[in-house]
Amino acid sequence: MVDTGLLDALAQGLVTGSIIAAGAIGLSLVYSIAEVPNFAHGDMITVGAYFALVVNRPDEIALLPGLPGGAVSLVLAGLFALVAASAFGALYELAIFRRFRSKEADLITMVIVSLGLALVLRNLVLFVAGSRNISYETPVVRDVNWDLYLTGSGLTVQRTQRQAGDIALLAEWGYPLWLLLGIVAAAGAVGYGVYRWRTTDEDFRTVHLVSPRVLGVLSGLATLLALVYALRFDPQGTDALWSTRIGTSYKDIAIVVVVAVAMFLLNLVLKATRLGKGMRATADNMDLAEVRGVDVDRIQLVVWVIAGLLTALAGVLAGWSASNVNPNMGFTLLLPVFAAVILGGIRSPYGAAAGAILIGISMDVGVYLLPSGLATYRTAIAFVVLIGVLLVKPDGLWGDV
Repeated sequence: MVDTGLLDALAQGLVTGSIIAAGAIGLSLVYSIAEVPNFAHGDMITVGAYFALVVNRPDEIALLPGLPGGAVSLVLAGLFALVAASAFGALYELAIFRRFRSKEADLITMVIVSLGLALVLRNLVLFVAGSRNISYETPVVRDVNWDLYLTGSGLTVQRTQRQAGDIALLAEWGYPLWLLLGIVAAAGAVGYGVYRWRTTDEDFRTVHLVSPRVLGVLSGLATLLALVYALRFDPQGTDALWSTRIGTSYKDIAIVVVVAVAMFLLNLVLKATRLGKGMRATADNMDLAEVRGVDVDRIQLVVWVIAGLLTALAGVLAGWSASNVNPNMGFTLLLPVFAAVILGGIRSPYGAAAGAILIGISMDVGVYLLPSGLATYRTAIAFVVLIGVLLVKPDGLWGDV
């Protein structure tokens, strides 16, 4: 039997990092533009997850009336949660934080206000829904295993799945060594070529919708996956020099894709719209932006709406991934979310996204590398990485971007 290894931990870390990224970007936006270190962000994530539960499992919320049409699918419930959490984000801004900002409240006051909001939200969820774990109503998703066997003649790939207690072989194919080297070289060449193409004649006025480095990496990965899928040869045997198993499911893939699409849409808003220019100007210098005609109050309202949307996204995906929702889930997620924001650069949403991926991977790879008895320190691993990086680069990996 093939055991899971480092590659499996990396794949799981990418999924964990994607969920953290959805929460970290909103937290970074709220701090950099609305100037609120929002300690209620974790409980906003919890509220977002429960918004989806209200329409996905209405029978589980005793204090709320049942829906006329009954329960809806998780996809529709997630969309409902995004809309409801966005409205709540606007409510937080209009009813609470704008009032304190109009009184020129300092940073410490905003911290205390956000802590108070966190307590209110958590106890409200406990009062309405109780403290027990509840699962979303979703179709059963089976894991698919990818078994890799590196032999003297090449690589064999087996796609397997556990069915009725046994491991069933779904498909099998292979790659000779010369082909493997060719695929890796072609992917590297395409990635480097795209990077050079986007950086040619670049000057200080150039604004890229997608960073050339990110575009180069994505192009290389897309080329690698396309060639791996298209150039499948006969299996190269299973008498392996090295073997490993990567466990995936359609749920994991969906989580990564949904967060990637959300990040691209936010990037589009920030770089290609008038609203995004106003947000960046407000983050850079609020007073100067107001003098230049930017409606700062409107910008900050939009930021809270976007943050509410992203908290709901993080909450629903975290609840779906863990197969349960409970009132403490947001607080548990808040710690790695803050670590990701600080690691990436506290005023940089792009740094927060990158920091979240690093934190997610470090947590899952750390659990894999440490003895099994230390798995409960999964979150602490994120802080060890954070402290190590900040000792070398105190303003985070990306600083203010």
